[in-house]
Parts: sequence; C-alpha cells; structure tokens
Amino acid sequence: MINFSKDKERLETEVFNDQTTLQHLLAQNNGAEFSSEQLAAIRFPMETHLRIIAGAGSGKTQTICGKAAYLVLEKQVDPKTIMMCTFSRKAKLEMEERVNHYLGGYGRLRVQTFHGWFNREYQELIRHNPALKQWGIEGAIDEELYGQTVNQLIKKYRLYNFDKYEDRSLLSRISYWRNMGYSDQAMVGFVAAYFDGKDLLPNQTLSHVFKQFLKELAVLKKSHQFITFDDMLYNLKLILENDRTARASLQQKYRYIFIDEFQDINPLQKQIVALICPPDKQSQSPSSGKLIIVGDDDQSIYYFRGAEPRYIKDFDQEYNQTSLTLMTNYRSEAPIVEAGNRLIQQNAHDRLAKTMTAIKPAVHEISALSFPDDEVEAAWIGREIQTLATQSPKKDGTPDYTDTLVLYPTRVQLRSLLKQLTEQKIPFVTQSTDDLLGIFGLPLFKTLFEQLQKIAYAINSKEKNDALKTIIQQYAFYHYIKFGTSAAFLEKLFTQNKFKINDLVTFLVTEKQLDRSAQTKTKQFFKQIYTFYQSQQLQLAPFAEAILATPKFKKELSMEEADWLAKELTEAEGWPGLVASFERAQKQNQGMKQRLKEYDQQQLNAVYLLSIHASKGLGKKNIFIKGVYEDALPNHHTVEKVDCDLQAAVEQGAPPTTMEEQRRLMYVAITRAKERLYVTFPKAVNEKKTEPSAFIAEAGLTVKEVKE
Repeated sequence: MINFSKDKERLETEVFNDQTTLQHLLAQNNGAEFSSEQLAAIRFPMETHLRIIAGAGSGKTQTICGKAAYLVLEKQVDPKTIMMCTFSRKAKLEMEERVNHYLGGYGRLRVQTFHGWFNREYQELIRHNPALKQWGIEGAIDEELYGQTVNQLIKKYRLYNFDKYEDRSLLSRISYWRNMGYSDQAMVGFVAAYFDGKDLLPNQTLSHVFKQFLKELAVLKKSHQFITFDDMLYNLKLILENDRTARASLQQKYRYIFIDEFQDINPLQKQIVALICPPDKQSQSPSSGKLIIVGDDDQSIYYFRGAEPRYIKDFDQEYNQTSLTLMTNYRSEAPIVEAGNRLIQQNAHDRLAKTMTAIKPAVHEISALSFPDDEVEAAWIGREIQTLATQSPKKDGTPDYTDTLVLYPTRVQLRSLLKQLTEQKIPFVTQSTDDLLGIFGLPLFKTLFEQLQKIAYAINSKEKNDALKTIIQQYAFYHYIKFGTSAAFLEKLFTQNKFKINDLVTFLVTEKQLDRSAQTKTKQFFKQIYTFYQSQQLQLAPFAEAILATPKFKKELSMEEADWLAKELTEAEGWPGLVASFERAQKQNQGMKQRLKEYDQQQLNAVYLLSIHASKGLGKKNIFIKGVYEDALPNHHTVEKVDCDLQAAVEQGAPPTTMEEQRRLMYVAITRAKERLYVTFPKAVNEKKTEPSAFIAEAGLTVKEVKE
C-alpha cells in the first residue's frame, strides 16, 4: 500500500486549476470541508486503477461520490461512461442521491446494485445480438419456481440424504457453488470427490445421479423460461467469456467503474468485473477503463456467501494501481475507535496493516458490563434505553428512541430483549425474519412444528398420514438415519393396518444400536406423537426432552439454544399454548414489515434491533452489543483459519466460520457507535454458566459487574 504522506507530497507538487469545481462540491457538501485524505482521492489523476482503503466512519461515500462528480465537472467525463456499483438497494439509493446532489444538475449519474447492473448489461447484449442466448439459460427470474422445481427433482432422484447432509440444503449448496463461479461440470466433480464415498445414495453413484439432476434442472429452466439471480450473473459471465465482440463492447463502454464495499464481492461477481475491466498487472496493453474500488478488509463479514478479504488485499497483485487510505474516523469518539483498533489488530496475520484515528475527543466512557443472567441484562438495557431517550427528547418533548441501535450475534439474544422492551413499553423495530419467530425460527424445530400443524389441520386421513410419515422420517434423521433407509421402512410399515410404537423403536435400535436411555426417549417421543395424532393432545415437557436427546439436536443446537427451546416448550405446556405462542410470534413478525418501512422513512420513533451482520453501513449515537459471550460471539461453530482446508471446504459447499471473521464481526459492531457503546454479557443463560467473549479483553474493555 502506498504511504499516504508520500502520495500527498506528490499531489501537492502538481498544479490544480480546479478551485471552481472544489468550491462547487464544498457548497453541495453543506460547507463541510473535505479532508486532505479525501481530497487526495477526489483529485487523483487516474493514471492507474485506484484502491481506496476506507476504514469505518471515514466518509467513504462522501469521498467516492465527490470523486465521481469531480470527474464529470472537472474532467468533462461523460456520465454515461461512469458506472457506480454497490451491494444493497439502500446503499444504492443513498449513493445515487449523494452523487447527483454533488453534480447539482450538471449531469446525472446512475448507481446500480451488482444484480441491477449485470442484468441490464445482459439484457442489452442479447437484445442487440439474440444469438448470444446460446450461452447460459434465458428466462425470467423466478426464485420461488426454481425452489419448487429443485425440491421436486430431489424427490424424483431420491437425493434426500444429500439435501440434508450436514444441514446444508442442496439449494443453498448449488447457489454457493454458482456464486463461487463454478460450472455444473465442476459441481459434479466436487460431488464425486467429496460425497460419493458418503453412502448418501444406496446402490447408486451420487455424482452420476447429481449430473442427471442438474441436466434435467437445466432442461426445465429452458422449457419453462425461468432462472435465478445466480443464473443471470452466470449467463453474463458465459457470454463475456465466449463472445469476443460482446466482451469488447463492454470493455469499451466504461471509462470508470466505481465498486463500493469491494471486500463484499464474491468470485462470480469478481470474474465478471475482470472480464469487463481486465487485470493489467501482467498485461502489455493497459485497460481502456479504470477501476476505483473502495472498501475495508477489516469489515469483510460475508465469507458464508463467498466474500473474503483477500480480494481487496490482493488487488495490487492483479492491477496496476495506486492505493490511498481514508484512516480518519469522523463517526466515533476516540475510546470507541481505540477499542476497535485494539481488537482488529489481533487479526494482524489476515489484514492490511493500518490504524484508524479519531477526530472526536473522548466525552463518554465505553463499558463492558456483566449481568447475573440474560433477563437481568435485557431489563437493564431497556431501562438504559429509556434513560437515554428521555435525556435527549424530540422537539415535542417525547423521548427520542431513534438514536439507539441494539445489536445481537444470534437470535437467542433477541428473545429476552423482546420480552423486556415489550414489558417496559419501549417501541422497537427489527427486520422481519426467522429471528423474530423465536424457537419457531430454529430450523430443526421449525420443520417438526410444521408437520404437527399439518396433523392438527388435516382435512383427510391422507394428509394426516403424510405428515405422520414425515415426522417419523424426521425423527430417524435426528439419529442420522438416511432418508432412503427410513423411507423403505415406512413403506413397509404403512402397508400394515396397525403398527405399534415398539415397531418404530425396533427400527431405530436396529439401525443405530440405541442404548437403554435413548430407547426410553424414543418411546417417549412416539407416545406423544401417537396421542397428538389421535386427540391433538401434546405434553411438551417430555416431548422437548425427547427431541433434545437426539444426536442431531445435540450437535446442531448450541447449549443456550437447546436450553431456550426446552424452556419455551415447557412453559407452553401443551399444543394450545404452543399454537398461541406461534401466533404471537407470527403476528409480531407480520406487523414488523410495515413498522420497519415507517422507521426507514423516519415516520416511526423506535429503537432498532438488528443482527450484527445486517448492521454494516449504519451508525447511531448509542450502540448496545448484547450477548457477547463465548459460543455466541464467537459462535459455537467457530474454528481457527489456520486449522481449515479452506479450498476443500469451498469445494464441499460448506465454508467454515473462522475466528478471524467473527473478530471482524465484533469490530463492525463496535464501530457502529458514535458516542456511547455498551458491550454486555450475562454470566448465565437459562441457568447455565457462560464465559465472556475473548473479544472483550482483546478490545481492552474493563468489565464492570451490574447486579439486579
């Protein structure tokens, strides 16, 4: 990375006659001066590609929008030859508004998401040359129809075991592989290398069947004219790889391509960008267009969908480029910036070396607080939110909740918080996802509950029996019995007029040699299911005990998730209580979409509750990071990067959760805070002892104990 001070000296030796343009940008920036770092990026003459390493709160959006406007106003660049691209629709709208405000009517720039940009290019290419449709699969994007088709083919080819293997669905595995840029042929090769020996498809070679599966899936897409977003990107890649004219037309179309949040790019997106603007480090002929990439490797937190920090770190290995840095944090007070610096420096082996500097002085203390349990923790957070909202009221004197954001690492932390905020009558919004459904969002229990509902609401015996079969097969799956094996057993079992619980126990004992305790739990489970099938009566305490004793639940649920599920089921007591609990969660989830829309439009005064992954790009005066303990952050799946064969994991479609990325997640959470930062953890969850996250000590936070 180029040293900024040296680059600044180089720039200061050049004579710029751009004061009129800069005064215009200054006026459009509400009179706020651009820093010397930002000005260096805005004025950079673009003799090479440009990488801007922009730390948290460094004003990167302001900078790149200022640079794009500078190119139009000062360098007379045609706006049509500039592409500005980011990842989310919200970021796109913010950037589009900002850059066109800077232009002040002197031209207009469009900002696109990756999907929007690539879809537009694909549609334009095939419109001008219909023959290009031969590459890939043409069709309208229909994710729902695609999902239904995949599930139908899984049944047809009896790929149940592969679809459930290690709790990664076939749908998600294919999507991940596609986003890594792999072809169908490569996917078949991965299945042959890693899964053929797993006995997931008795008496057949899995990779051969999977090849037939993919072939028929492609035929159905073509015949019914539907594709996915992943397919659309892959179609464009195939066209650009195989048609020189199409490739040349896009390479000549843009003089400058801005890519925001470059650390979030996945391999398929990166491959397409490289086809439009080829790497020139080893090339004798320079690119006609220039890339301006902006991002921060310390904020790369989407490895599970293909993004990783090396893409922005290694940019200088592929492109003749200049690197500038924005290392001044304008968002956060000094203690927050310093805590973030201390934490992320623990990733020294996996990051570009840099240190953020704070502009804002230390006014407020930052705290790491411990509580007896998560209920006390949530109650205290609620009271503190109320205090902060009252201390800084709105103009009409009412408490202002909009300056507060509560972040949580997993859905377990949300449970006690929702309860306390509701009891304390504190308005809140959160994203409408499975997180808001509580235990009904836990994948293993969600599937089981859906089948119980089907039994309860069945309109004929066939529907009821189909649900019962699924529950039996699901329970066998909880013991890692393959779907093919349990399906063959059920086929014989349901030809009988009647069968006994012991028939099911005998099957499980035969397949898995269950010990006496496991046999007792199995009888307990099926006794409850039989009673429910007959009379819709269900005792949830023994039911919970039985499912939580299965190997699958023990492996996949963290300790606090298992305790949470047991507690919720026990408190519900029976089926009516469980249904009532589900309806409350569902009602809350459904109403939240409208509340969140009103909040985004600044029409609702509320606290925002958000998962850390969804918080990137946000900043609030008051940030609470709840539940920062071991097995939550870092989570219980975390492994050290050095211990992983990352390429093998990619080829299996199962990227690991690494300690380095979990640390980056904590860094993102810390750096959302402007003034007050509260890092909290309970000493116990569901009466089970917890340990504070190592990240608290790494950030240099002193722990203060808060009692009831």
